Amino acid sequence: MKDVGSRPTSPKAARAKAGIRPDIHPKIYFFSRWEANYARLLNYQGIKWIHQPKTFQLKSQRYTPDFYLPKENKFIEIKNFLTDYSIRRDREFRELYPDLKLEMILKDGYMNLQDKFASKIKTWEYS
Repeated sequence: MKDVGSRPTSPKAARAKAGIRPDIHPKIYFFSRWEANYARLLNYQGIKWIHQPKTFQLKSQRYTPDFYLPKENKFIEIKNFLTDYSIRRDREFRELYPDLKLEMILKDGYMNLQDKFASKIKTWEYS
């Protein structure tokens, strides 16, 4: 897989349903159903969040985590799977910013959240 900066790095990511979700916010552009659903889940739970709040300069690229949870002072990254590119990006982020919390929600974690909450959130999007 080729490193392409801030563009999707996998064919699956490139096919994700990107766009604005009016039920969440009239101006926030989500890059996938998973991102949008995670925002819906945070809203459902009453958790304040910021979408793509900051871009970090890493050694070989720039990186913008998907979410920031101010109350927990934690960044969240939603990933279907890890490529060499995303593993390197994660490693560089943690090395350069050791005092910042970053949680990765991978496919198993996302599917667990979907199993638990999708039926409770009317606008949940399925793949």
